[in-house]
Amino acid sequence: MLTVENEATALVNRGGLALARGDVTEADRCYRAAVAVDPTHVTAHANLAYLLAAAGRHAEAISEAEVALAHDPRRSSAWAHRGMAQVASGQVDDGLASLHRAVRLDPGHRFAWDAIGRTLLALNRPEEAATAWASALEADPDDVDLLVAHAVALAAADRTGEALRVLHRATEEAPRSVRAWVQLGVVALLRQDHGTAGEALLTALDLDPDDPDARLHLALLHVLVGAIDEARAALTGLVVSGAPTADQARALLARLPDGPGDAAGTGG
Repeated sequence: MLTVENEATALVNRGGLALARGDVTEADRCYRAAVAVDPTHVTAHANLAYLLAAAGRHAEAISEAEVALAHDPRRSSAWAHRGMAQVASGQVDDGLASLHRAVRLDPGHRFAWDAIGRTLLALNRPEEAATAWASALEADPDDVDLLVAHAVALAAADRTGEALRVLHRATEEAPRSVRAWVQLGVVALLRQDHGTAGEALLTALDLDPDDPDARLHLALLHVLVGAIDEARAALTGLVVSGAPTADQARALLARLPDGPGDAAGTGG
């Protein structure tokens, strides 16, 4: 006969399997059932906090995480979920404090390090963000999303050479990652390495011809090398299509020289 704790743990495990196959509704049902069977089950409360935070129900997520922490203040995942929900609800300082508590308890908690990095970058603290993502990569060195995020922070901190090396590694690890190729192109543009930028952005467009960031930055590359007709056509296409980068494309179009021809031919 199952004890209360074992029954709750079985429900938590069932919820974990449901979440792994993408069935969030079933995972939520299992975690709530586990809490109903055993209100002190720390993992059930912590996992429910994660689901609530992912659904944007941040106040409830914080509450569930705090119940978990009341029973086990050393549960790093509960601190991490609490911190993510706090940041998302505007309690940024408290959220960072919770996330740092999570990584003090578990230095290999890559999700907490990732959340710290994203928060610090949004606060325009790129050096600290880069350090956070470097710590995340120590836990998961081949994660391409972490590599790209680390490179973005390095570039924002004017460490573009390091960013370029990280992005080359990212494209080697995941040659079909559009995001990695686009960011490689962006950083190469910052370094005025037009050859690398063009190759990277064209590779991204081979993988996804509609990627708006790749299209915008390739148009910018056309401007920089004086191919104004090509730039104008590409930017107009972004504006007409209503792409997410349409406003940026419209602003860049307004700055182009009038009339046909390349930049070299517009000076008279």
